[in-house]
Amino acid sequence: MKLFKYLKMSALVAGLAVVPAQVVQAAVVTPNTNMGSAVVIQANTGQVLADQNGRERLPIASVSKLIVVYMLEQKIQNHELALDQKVKVPTDIAAFSQDASVANVPMTTNRTYTVSQILDATLIESSNAAAMELAHLVAGSQEDYYRQAETLLSSWGIENPKMYSASGLRNGDLGTFEDNSVAPSAENKFSAREIALIAKHLVDDYPQILTYTQKKEADFPLPDGTNMTLKNTNLLLGNQKYQIDGLKTGLTPNNGSNLVTHGKLNQQPVITVVLNTNDHPRQEIFNQTLSVLDQVQNQTKTQTPQTDHTIKIDNAAGNHGQVALETKDGQQYFTKRTEGEMTVKAIMPKKNVAAPLQVNKVIASGKVAFDQKTDADFIDGKTPSVKLYPTKNVEKADIFTTLIQKVS
Repeated sequence: MKLFKYLKMSALVAGLAVVPAQVVQAAVVTPNTNMGSAVVIQANTGQVLADQNGRERLPIASVSKLIVVYMLEQKIQNHELALDQKVKVPTDIAAFSQDASVANVPMTTNRTYTVSQILDATLIESSNAAAMELAHLVAGSQEDYYRQAETLLSSWGIENPKMYSASGLRNGDLGTFEDNSVAPSAENKFSAREIALIAKHLVDDYPQILTYTQKKEADFPLPDGTNMTLKNTNLLLGNQKYQIDGLKTGLTPNNGSNLVTHGKLNQQPVITVVLNTNDHPRQEIFNQTLSVLDQVQNQTKTQTPQTDHTIKIDNAAGNHGQVALETKDGQQYFTKRTEGEMTVKAIMPKKNVAAPLQVNKVIASGKVAFDQKTDADFIDGKTPSVKLYPTKNVEKADIFTTLIQKVS
């Protein structure tokens, strides 16, 4: 009997040992918010500054339009499309645009539009039909767009992405574009972290898009020859405290509002994603976005990582060829306000570096090492490299000294 109990207990312990550890929520700050999820990242480094339920996939509605906008910018960069290029809207998209139950910017086949006008309608007024027109322009059809968008998202490390519309509408709201092989309720769902990564790619690769996302109004030609005024749905545009200049709102049928913003916090560019107001009023998406940013500002500080490392450069004069390293003030990261320091480790000298050296010359790189593990959370899972410079100008050693330092 004792042997049986021993074996039973051993099996239980062994069983517990193979249970995978629960994923620990990282980020510098865990914000207090009543939204479905919220994430803040430093836009240039990808450091996750705040995360509340940031890994759960939720309906994102018109935030989806950021993906087709990225793909448009790709085509423009590759000279396959141009902002001033005039295009015709296909009959089916024009008809969809005139259905007031799902569209708000009517278009017609009887005139041409510039790509820039279609982009305005997509980003400012959040036109569903305009987003579909962009998908048509970049991929040739809605179905091909979905597959190409999924391939793009997968290349960024987003696992098993599934796109059902360029606009963010549910499959059942797409009318003649509905896919009968999936449920009418099927809709684009991504986590706040995934949306932050998408937004980071957009503003990193195509920063000029902010000239569109920060527009509060723009004119758009109507089928009858008159103009309508497109009005931006992002009520935080122009916010002075956080210098908000975009990016996108979204409204779901069942889960409330979404908001992605780009701005600055402690002079650092930040992207904030807040998803799903649920039963709360739409205004709460704006209130909670500011609240989350306030919490990050109040609970964090920015620091430049420090290092006391040196690297050997054979022809450097003085100190046996050892050159002291430093970072620059612009390379800042966030830590908790009351704790946490950072240093630079894993130093890698640049190839073929030789004296003389100026203080503004990059001579090595390293990785930031944080005292607090939660501070070392980056949206793509990769700690970015830090550039390292000599602490002072370095003269060139004579040939005799250089030879000695090479063999020492």
